[in-house]
Amino acid sequence: MKKIETLKEIEALIGTTYMYAAIIAVVALALAILIANMIKYRGGKNSTDHIKRRVWFIVIGLIAPIAFYLYNAFYVSNYISKAPMKAQFSNANIFATLEVLGVYVVVGILTMLMMRRSKWGSILGRSK
Repeated sequence: MKKIETLKEIEALIGTTYMYAAIIAVVALALAILIANMIKYRGGKNSTDHIKRRVWFIVIGLIAPIAFYLYNAFYVSNYISKAPMKAQFSNANIFATLEVLGVYVVVGILTMLMMRRSKWGSILGRSK
């Protein structure tokens, strides 16, 4: 990565950061769906398999935005040379991290509601 020194470069970096945020959210969601489908049905009245899926959904939902934020804060921001541009990128980093979390949660819950009778949909609780 090269040094960011102009306003045009910081605007391009912020735009790509938002795009990467959406990509990270979709990849995290795909990983959560994959893990949910790997956890076997136990069946029975006292089954806890949906709780295991829910825990994995929450863990991935916490790790993805935190890792994205830390990567941008400690690696990408080191290449920005001027303090006002760093502050501008820092604000964009916060909003992009919220984008990762928001897309992950909203799309995740919507897909769970659409696939209510699948392993992925069982994260919301047992269907009746």
